[in-house]
Amino acid sequence: MKKLFTNTIFIQSNLERLSTILKSPQNLSKWVPDINSVSPKDDYFLISRSSSALNTFEKISVTSQDNSIIYTSIGGRLEYELHFDLTNKDDRTLVEQTLLVDETLTKLPLTLLAPIAKHAFHENLSSLERLIVIS
Repeated sequence: MKKLFTNTIFIQSNLERLSTILKSPQNLSKWVPDINSVSPKDDYFLISRSSSALNTFEKISVTSQDNSIIYTSIGGRLEYELHFDLTNKDDRTLVEQTLLVDETLTKLPLTLLAPIAKHAFHENLSSLERLIVIS
C-alpha cells in the first residue's frame, strides 16, 4: 500500500465520542456531502455517492484497534484504506487521516489524484468537526 497523504485536524471533542462516530459508517452521510446512502450488509456497508464522485458505489468495512479506525473500500474505481488515528490532547482530539492505496489495483493517475483527494478528504474532516460542534 502506498500512502497518498495525511490530513490532520483538532476537533473539540473527546476521543471516545469521535471514535463512536467513526466506527459507525451510518453516520457518513452526516459529514460527507457526496454520499447519498449507506446500507449495512453482513460485514460491510454499501455506499452510494453522487455521480460526480470518483467512487459512485463502494463497499466499506470498518476495523478498529486501540485508537485507530480503518475504513477499507473495495468495489469502486479507487480501492483504498482510510486510517483515522485519534489522540487525546487536553479537551480536544487530534485526528490524523491517512489515505493508502494499492498502486497495482488502479489505473488512475495517483500523482494527479493525490492533491485533489487530499483537499476533498480534508473538507470532509472539517464537516465532521462541524457535526461534532453542533450536536
